[in-house]
Amino acid sequence: MRWRDRRAPAALLILVAIGSLIAAALAAPTEKTLGLAPAVTPIALPDGPGREILERECMICHSSMLITQQAKDSTGWEKTLATMEKWGSPVQGAEHDTLRTYLLAHFGPKPR
Repeated sequence: MRWRDRRAPAALLILVAIGSLIAAALAAPTEKTLGLAPAVTPIALPDGPGREILERECMICHSSMLITQQAKDSTGWEKTLATMEKWGSPVQGAEHDTLRTYLLAHFGPKPR
């Protein structure tokens, strides 16, 4: 077998290897491949005035777990809402007050 005749199978193997590497690189990343912790199951939010606002406006960026663990007082929630509004959240006016009241009632300071 001549040297030229042996190049075709070697080239084919190289192309298959390159194709496999490209396919692996283009595969959708997973939590495991990204080195992230597994996704957390969302925490159910209590019913009440403000829940719909929270789900619509806050949970586009924040998980229910993040929101429910805050335990802020009225001033803390007010500062958080003001910051979010400054960063572009459309919650304002009556919705702002309804949301703050809901957050304080359900995720306010924990009793000692």
